[in-house]
Amino acid sequence: MSTEPDGEQPHAYDELRPVETTGHEVELRPGNVVERPADMVDLIGGVRRVVGAAFRSTTAVAGWSERQTLTLLRERMEALAPAEEPRWPATAPVELLGSKMRHLLERSLESNSMDALDEVYHWIVDQLLPDEARIVAALSDGSSSPMVHVLTRSRSGVAAEPLLSHMSLIGKTANLTLPQLTPVYVRHLLALNVVQSGPEDPAIKAEYEILAADLVVMRAVRRGSRGPIPPKVERASLQLSPLGRDLWAAAIGVRGKS
Repeated sequence: MSTEPDGEQPHAYDELRPVETTGHEVELRPGNVVERPADMVDLIGGVRRVVGAAFRSTTAVAGWSERQTLTLLRERMEALAPAEEPRWPATAPVELLGSKMRHLLERSLESNSMDALDEVYHWIVDQLLPDEARIVAALSDGSSSPMVHVLTRSRSGVAAEPLLSHMSLIGKTANLTLPQLTPVYVRHLLALNVVQSGPEDPAIKAEYEILAADLVVMRAVRRGSRGPIPPKVERASLQLSPLGRDLWAAAIGVRGKS
């Protein structure tokens, strides 16, 4: 028969009761009845509150540490950032210009003619575009390329404003990526004294005819026509200048070789 009092039903935890051990632990053994199950609920709730408070404290500490780390990193990066270079002419002091000039004068005393010429070559090459380098390479064999200028005529028949200048067949023979920019490339190379303009070359008469049939040239001729009077078309030639030939020889490593 059951020994439980009337009116009370056994619970699953009625068979377990905490017992102190020598290791300051609590051991639950069968037959030991917990008299106040609400204590366990309070204990669990207390543990939850402690864990929650610890989690919130840890999260706050982690956030503070992250902010401190980012602030320190930003300060170090700002300290390592190079100072802004002075701009010309507003913030460039006279002392800086004078220092640069003295440095150049000192270098001029230490360098010879070959060193100075190498600097000129590097200065020129640094300003070239890939298509411009193709033009130099195409003319490096000593050949010339036809070039034309298209100019409008005034009512008196005198040539006036240019409609198209420095249009050369070199844009196609050199297989440029942007042949429509040939006049721009040619003008830039002329300014650098890498190429030079010469008179019409009778030896390449057929190439002048090909250039005259170019769409860019034909459009300029139509635009500059005044009724039956066509615009003036000046023929010229394009070849490497002496500086351009020396530059090419130095670039391919045959400078000074005959």
